Amino acid sequence: MEIFKKLEVDKRSLYSDNYFSGDFNQLLYLKRAVDDGSNRPKFYISAFAYVNGELRLQGYIYFYLDFETKRSDFIGMAVNPEYRGLDMGSLLLSSWIDICLNNGVEELGAHHKQKKPFLIYMLKKYGFEIEDTSLYRTSDALITLLRDPDFANKTKYLQFRSPHHEKVFMGTNIFKTDNYSILHNPAGYYELDKVIIPLQSASHAHVIYELSDEELATEKVVSTLSKHRRSC
Repeated sequence: MEIFKKLEVDKRSLYSDNYFSGDFNQLLYLKRAVDDGSNRPKFYISAFAYVNGELRLQGYIYFYLDFETKRSDFIGMAVNPEYRGLDMGSLLLSSWIDICLNNGVEELGAHHKQKKPFLIYMLKKYGFEIEDTSLYRTSDALITLLRDPDFANKTKYLQFRSPHHEKVFMGTNIFKTDNYSILHNPAGYYELDKVIIPLQSASHAHVIYELSDEELATEKVVSTLSKHRRSC
């Protein structure tokens, strides 16, 4: 935990310069956000690269860290449009899990305000799961994630179990800005996974995604980071 506790508020600290994505060499920085006085401050892992001699932000992941309970909750992630398609999201997510598990953080979860279906899908690929998996059969908040068989198509397709939840989601900024499209007839599309997102406050207690398979997470982290690690 010391690596987090030693960070100065709102000041970047170089964590690693040993990664790359595409043609870019990444510099990963840690930063503690402005302190709000709570015992679980917000932190950022940001990826920068030199582009035409200028250090530019490519993307970041941010999370809460509770020093007392040794728990970190994923809040969100963003990759600037010009750097998408380089697996930056996987690099950032793997870096968060890796630094937490290697520095005494004993529990990892997703903050209940996380409402991006494909980010929840990524967490599930790393072994995050809700405690009551029967909700995938019973919850009206179920969302099915799909892809066009033509994987060159970057549109993110969703099918909702509940018309109400579909309407709520379509009114969010996430739907408007993240290239989502709603399907009512998924025939011919490739199903990726099913997720449940707390679009209603009453659902929050039931759909917190937590790391349930640390072995899977570790294997995924090692595999992902090795693909981005520069050889000396």
